[in-house]
Amino acid sequence: MENNLDLKLVNKELCESKLYRSTSGFKSLTGRDIADLFYLQTLSLIMMYQDNKQQDYALVYARKTCQYGPYAVFRTAATDLYMLGFAINNPDYQSLKFKSKDVSFLNSLQFQNRKHYAFMQRVQRQGLSKSDITTTLFRFESQLQIKNPILKQLRRLIISWPSLKFAQRQLVVSKIIQLMRLKGRGSELFTQVSSMSSRKELKPIPKTSTLKRAAGTAVGAYAGSKILPRVSSKISSVSGAGIGAIAGYWASGRKKA
Repeated sequence: MENNLDLKLVNKELCESKLYRSTSGFKSLTGRDIADLFYLQTLSLIMMYQDNKQQDYALVYARKTCQYGPYAVFRTAATDLYMLGFAINNPDYQSLKFKSKDVSFLNSLQFQNRKHYAFMQRVQRQGLSKSDITTTLFRFESQLQIKNPILKQLRRLIISWPSLKFAQRQLVVSKIIQLMRLKGRGSELFTQVSSMSSRKELKPIPKTSTLKRAAGTAVGAYAGSKILPRVSSKISSVSGAGIGAIAGYWASGRKKA
C-alpha cells in the first residue's frame, strides 16, 4: 500500500513543464535554440540513465515524457522535453507565435518525432545498449542539424559515460550546466544536473542483474524513499526544504536515515 501511495505522489507531482507552462515560455527562443535545447536535454537524460545515482530519476522522467504520445498535442502538464518536442514538431502552432524565419527553420528539420518518442519508451523500460544510444543520438543530431561543437563533444562523452574518468564526468556535467543556464535555466533537468556537480563520486552503474528493476512499482518505491525532485514549480512540505535540500541529498550520495 505504501509503495502505491508513493507512486501516486510521483505521478501527481512529476508532471508539469516548468519552463513552458504556456506558449509565452517560448518567446525568448529561436528555432535554433529550441533544437539545441531539445538535443541537450535528450543528452542529459541519457547521461542520467547511465548514472548509478540518477537512473531512477531518468526512468520516471522518460515515462512522463511519453505520457501524452509523440509530441503532437500542446500539453503544459507534460515535461519540458515533451514541450520542446512539440514546438519542433508543430512550429506552425499559432499560439507559439514564432517568427517566420524560426518557423521555416523548424519546418526544414527532418525530426522524426515518433522515433524520439520510441527512444524515450525504451529508456523507461531500460532497454538500451551502448550501440542503441550511439546510433540514435547520431540520428537525432543529424535530424536537428546540430552544429554546436560543444553539443557534439558532449554526445561523444555521454555515449561512453560508464567508462569515463572522474574529471571527464565533471567536465560533462559542467558543460551541460553552462549551456542550460543560457536558455533552459528553469527546467527540471537543469535542477537535476546541477545537483550532480558537487558529487564527489560519479561512478558507473555496476553490471549486475539486480539493477534491472521494473520501471513501474520499483521506481515509485524509490521515488517515495528518496523523494525525487518535482517537475512542478510548487514545492510543498512533502519534499523537505525544497530544491536546495533535494540537491543536497543527491550531492551527498547518502541514504536517508
